[in-house]
Amino acid sequence: MSEHLLPGNIASDAPQMPSTQLPDKEKITKYLDAVTAKAGEVNPKLASCMEVCKPLIVLPIQLISCITPFYLWCYKWAYLIYSYLPKNATMAIFGIALCFFGGTYVASIAAIEAFRQMGFVKVMEDIAVVRKDLDTLAVANKLDDEELSKDKDGDGVADGNQLKPAELAQRKLFVVMKSVQQPDKLQAAVGSLWAAYIAVLATLKLEFARTTAFALGIVEIVKLPIVRTTAPLVVTALQMAPPDMRLDAEATKAWSVTIIESALTFFAVVVAWYLQMIISAFYSGLRGGRMFADGVCSLLIEYNLMSYVPFIAQPFDPEESYLDEAIGYSMAALGFSFQFFSGFQLPFPLNIIFLPLSLIEWFLRIQISMSDAGVH
Repeated sequence: MSEHLLPGNIASDAPQMPSTQLPDKEKITKYLDAVTAKAGEVNPKLASCMEVCKPLIVLPIQLISCITPFYLWCYKWAYLIYSYLPKNATMAIFGIALCFFGGTYVASIAAIEAFRQMGFVKVMEDIAVVRKDLDTLAVANKLDDEELSKDKDGDGVADGNQLKPAELAQRKLFVVMKSVQQPDKLQAAVGSLWAAYIAVLATLKLEFARTTAFALGIVEIVKLPIVRTTAPLVVTALQMAPPDMRLDAEATKAWSVTIIESALTFFAVVVAWYLQMIISAFYSGLRGGRMFADGVCSLLIEYNLMSYVPFIAQPFDPEESYLDEAIGYSMAALGFSFQFFSGFQLPFPLNIIFLPLSLIEWFLRIQISMSDAGVH
């Protein structure tokens, strides 16, 4: 985006495209060795487990470290544009988002609403405290990594590579302690954020309790006939194990019932959430369509463009006109149809752009469904 296209002084404040170079595997392994060494002092079994799982940990950390700067860059641009948009344009954009994605992100939208009602200002203040300390820590860690990459003794090996894992862990611990100037405020902010998360999660569980109850009701109705029909097949499959690994008859029967009931519960929860998405998509379509219509009509009035709209009596009176209803209901129908016929899946490239939000959505759904009622 060229600078002359940006309003005001956005160009000077625009975030720069970050580097998405894949992090050094050896550096991540070194950090994991340091963590493993410290964990071994507390629990040797935990250290052994981390050592075995190390190859499975390195690659995800590399990928997350690689793509996170890109998403931060995108979201900073989005926030920057949002800051300069008129209020009515922002309302229209949020309305379109609700129309087309309200059912897909039903749990996330409900969580945002719960956050807003439970002291949004205080939560944002706590996030600002945590973010400030994280930014300071990131700068200090980068400077420390540059220092460790030097070869001060001239032996041809970087000084950081000569540190033992325990020494590296201790050094990084002191980097953290020196970066956080007010640990009491950080502790209070983290505790406040955790309390807000628990409160929001409790609210979501109450709000979506019928979803889990509906799923359990389905399982209770169909469990007996399905277990009778499919249990012999599962028992036969379990008996195909090697002789030295084969279970006895009683254990085989118990495991077959457990496997079938778990599969039924999972399938019922998926179906229940799909039905919940349909209901939420219908509601969010109506609500988003109304927001979009109000935003568009307000923009037309603000810029004196309403007189150019055909078949509208002048002067325009929203109480006497059906223009906002026509726009709102049309957008609601279009948004709901898009969501339903796309299977509540985002098209490319939106599925990539909103991947972090999709992960949060599924995390919230799992948290909601794993209530005491959902486990049993």
